[in-house]
Amino acid sequence: MNKVWKWIGICVILAALLTGCSTAQPQDVQTDPVKITLNTNPQTPAVGNIELVLELKDPQGQPLTGATVDVSADHTDMSGMTMNGLATEQEEGKYAITADFSMSGNWLVTVYVRKDSLDFKKEIKLIIP
Repeated sequence: MNKVWKWIGICVILAALLTGCSTAQPQDVQTDPVKITLNTNPQTPAVGNIELVLELKDPQGQPLTGATVDVSADHTDMSGMTMNGLATEQEEGKYAITADFSMSGNWLVTVYVRKDSLDFKKEIKLIIP
């Protein structure tokens, strides 16, 4: 009986080792057509007027210029507190808009990027302390 348990144990160990050695099949990775980075001025956002600076890059890491960039912000804890507008192009894929954040809390910034056939939307969480 003891030999049977030893063989079962060896088989279990071998099965675990073989499973660990198997090769995983590559999976399709979905990448966004635009990488959007949000920075604020001042760097630590506060209640009041804040400049939102959006840096846009294509999948190859190159600045995305000549786009139309619409921005909206919604306070997620209190409905009805919203703002929206068109960001202006600065330089090298940077776009800016000044927003009046009238209250602290959790905000959801939605960025719409349009250029030629590109029509992309991304939501970014922003916390105003």
